Amino acid sequence: MISSFSKVDEYGFERPDDFDYKAYEAFMSRYMAILARRAIRWNLILTQQSLPDGGTMKRFVRKGVPAQYRGKVWMMTSGANFLKSRQPNLYQDLVGDISHQSWDEIIQNDLNRTYPDNIYFVPSSDGKLNSLYNILRASARHNTSVGYCQGLNYVAGLLLIATKDEEQSFWLLTVLIRNILPSYYSSNMQGLITDIAVLGELVRLKSSKLDRLLKDLNLPWPILVTKWFICLFAEVLPVEVNSQLIKVFPKLIFHLSFFFFFFFF
Repeated sequence: MISSFSKVDEYGFERPDDFDYKAYEAFMSRYMAILARRAIRWNLILTQQSLPDGGTMKRFVRKGVPAQYRGKVWMMTSGANFLKSRQPNLYQDLVGDISHQSWDEIIQNDLNRTYPDNIYFVPSSDGKLNSLYNILRASARHNTSVGYCQGLNYVAGLLLIATKDEEQSFWLLTVLIRNILPSYYSSNMQGLITDIAVLGELVRLKSSKLDRLLKDLNLPWPILVTKWFICLFAEVLPVEVNSQLIKVFPKLIFHLSFFFFFFFF
């Protein structure tokens, strides 16, 4: 039977050669009804004057935000809408700033390294590379204490894939850098160092065999996991996983590092 599903998934990534189309089609034939029900419920919520109370909203988010509503929901629940309302023209002003900064060349060099297996980020395509450049360049100008940190291209790229909106991606990236993970992209990266140390201690306590193996190999934790953490796992987990879990960023780093190591190693 020939599958009706494309070789490229809905996020623009090429499916692997061993992708099981038959199993995926069987799963989606059942799951589409669930997605349709969730979309109807979310549509009702978003047509109300205000969002539900915290408990109801948390339950809805945990069940998953339909793809078509993710940008709007993330903006509303993260505080990004509030930031934007205070400076509604900021993004356009930052994009229009043609002055040269030291970060611009680094950002430009990182663009072609961003999701090279994604059709939207192929240099020769009319895809999202220019939008990604605008977002990162504007972010470096707005968040001057950070400027640009390598790895943010993957985070911004994921936001752009999910929201399909430059300005929303910029404001969500701003919330991540300033409010949710401020010590990750600071000059000393203290938050990153702390989380790596916590992961190492957890492995020592929970999986002594793995801990001994890494010590025997003289393989420091930062070499293994720094890129995972800096990129917020955008490069090592399926996009749909990241798109659903991005809503819990305050606890995402620690929990996903624990999950990834013990289930995939």
